[in-house]
Amino acid sequence: MFNWLLLLTGIVGFGLAAYWDLKTTEFPDWLPYSMIVAALLVRGAYAWVEQNLSILFSSVFVGLVFLGFGLALYYAKQWGDGDAWLLGVLGFLFPDSAGFFASRFLPFPFVLIFNFFFVAFVYLIIYSLVLGIKSPKTAKKFFPELKNEWKRLTGYSIFILAVTCTLSIYMYYMNVPVQDIHGMFLFPVLFVFVLLFAYYGKFVEKNLFRKRIPVEKLRPGDVLVNEKWKGLTKEDIKKLKKKGGYVWIKEGVRFAPVFIITLLVSLFYGNMLGMLLGFGF
Repeated sequence: MFNWLLLLTGIVGFGLAAYWDLKTTEFPDWLPYSMIVAALLVRGAYAWVEQNLSILFSSVFVGLVFLGFGLALYYAKQWGDGDAWLLGVLGFLFPDSAGFFASRFLPFPFVLIFNFFFVAFVYLIIYSLVLGIKSPKTAKKFFPELKNEWKRLTGYSIFILAVTCTLSIYMYYMNVPVQDIHGMFLFPVLFVFVLLFAYYGKFVEKNLFRKRIPVEKLRPGDVLVNEKWKGLTKEDIKKLKKKGGYVWIKEGVRFAPVFIITLLVSLFYGNMLGMLLGFGF
């Protein structure tokens, strides 16, 4: 019963965060706080019934580690403080799989983190492509800019292919089965794809995520370029309007949907790395 209460808390809370984030670009601060309180209450009750305090202590420990990591990314200006708190919620809710998924090798927090970055990567690709489709005139500028980088791209690709070949030969002479070796040649392809997307991501950020507007058009929640991902308040906007002029603002990726996807993938499908490589962990 307790595991289903935790799952319900995650689905409702992360679902609301995703809905509000996609609709308004932000969600209320009380949402992740209330999810953490709910997680601790449910896990506390579970610990009391089972007479096992580690059920609660693991939630506090993993939750704080996840939250600390999320806040570090926030202070590094990589995402908003709300996203940092949602990452913490993942740890508070599920420091273990609560019976949904049994990992044979990796502790469940590592499964959560890897799945989170994997889902985030796929989500960012789709999100950026959609933005490009919505702004075709801007997107067309990408390929001319990419031509300036073709020598570097070619050099990186040749290097990773050489490394892959060297490792494959070494594994062959170490009597590793051939069927376990040929999959390695997917890595050069994936590497090139990731590299291309990295360039595209920078292009999108530079051309579609930033714009210069007069201070009169600022709205609560807008984020200034070169500032941490903390939206402007009404008081902040009043101060800026007194100065007048123009400011550069940035729009970040509406990231909240990644959390509910990560939760469901982790609990019901397991470790995405193991699935991609054909291992059962």
